[in-house]
Amino acid sequence: MEILQTVLIVAGIAVSAVACYALVEFIKTARSARRFAEETRERLNPLLDKVDITVDAVNAELLRIDAILTQFEEVSDRVSSTTSAVHDVVNAPLDAVTAVSSGVRDVFSAWRRARK
Repeated sequence: MEILQTVLIVAGIAVSAVACYALVEFIKTARSARRFAEETRERLNPLLDKVDITVDAVNAELLRIDAILTQFEEVSDRVSSTTSAVHDVVNAPLDAVTAVSSGVRDVFSAWRRARK
């Protein structure tokens, strides 16, 4: 019986030693994790500030590009309407000449038929 008690006491001491070692390792790991979190927070805040500034700059550039595209659309619409106006002005005399020549052709055609 004494041997069994001795074995149990030794086993209890061994289990206690393992538990103490596990507790020490857990504390080390927890401290390491806390340090890592603090370092990450210290490094992350300036990065987030830079990202915020970068996003603001990108938004400003996008607004500038949007303004440029709007102006391009306005100019393109003006060029299109000007082209249409010039086309109408240039084609008006041509249309008149075409109408007159068509009328003259019809008169000559009628005159030739009448002669035959």
